[in-house]
Amino acid sequence: MTTNQLKISALCKKYGKVQALDHVDLLLSNGIYGLLGQNGAGKSTLLNILTCSLQSDEGRIFYNGTDIRQLGSSYRNILGYMPQTQQLSLDLSVEDFLYYIASLKKIAKPKPVISELLHKVNMYDYRKRSLKGLSGGMKQRVMIAQALLNDPKILLLDEPTAGLDPIERRNLRNLIASISSERIILLATHVISDVEFIASQIILMKQGKILACASQQSLMEHTDVYESSLDINTLLSMNPSIKIVNQTYVDHEMHTRFISDIPIGNCVSTTLDDVYLDWLG
Repeated sequence: MTTNQLKISALCKKYGKVQALDHVDLLLSNGIYGLLGQNGAGKSTLLNILTCSLQSDEGRIFYNGTDIRQLGSSYRNILGYMPQTQQLSLDLSVEDFLYYIASLKKIAKPKPVISELLHKVNMYDYRKRSLKGLSGGMKQRVMIAQALLNDPKILLLDEPTAGLDPIERRNLRNLIASISSERIILLATHVISDVEFIASQIILMKQGKILACASQQSLMEHTDVYESSLDINTLLSMNPSIKIVNQTYVDHEMHTRFISDIPIGNCVSTTLDDVYLDWLG
């Protein structure tokens, strides 16, 4: 198995007075990392810097111990990137677009690669269709295929499931999981279900800072969740710092699910949604 390591050290980026990245430190190796954060947290800025399409103000990035500025094109050649914004208004067929991207990536024998990827993303039957005539979900699948053309060692995905229906989302998760053993996959999203079944590590990001990078199990062990039929005002009088997750009617009675640092009511199992709310809500 090929080992890959990406080290991000003290990365900073400002847009005017807005601190988009604030001394970001990460150490990534083979596997899937779910990068979770609300819109504006800095996820896309981080990915754009990792693809070299945006320069950081401070900090360095190392791939297998070497600064990526020294690696130059050899670093970019091992990247696969799916941006959040679709740029698929070209008057090309799906297949011709992938051949075009393959030529930019200098792939010597693209035909079998393109055919295999079109099957994997369920777009083979639409390979002759114009990009302009595709639905949003179909465009997402094409963008995923182009990101995988060069069999990248580092795969960066920015909101990859936008526009996909539940079955397509499941298929994409399965595809990502199947190719993760020998590459670093960084999947940025604010949709918990995109990563909770496949990510080996969860990165929590808020206002340009990395709050945590740990396994789901470790994160859930540090968030205590309870359920009670007491009204919210009573719960708040017992612990003003509780965080309400949701309220549901059960047998004509309102039940409140909440996060608390002291035991109140019945302790229930913690989910990744609870962790997200605890850290980022």
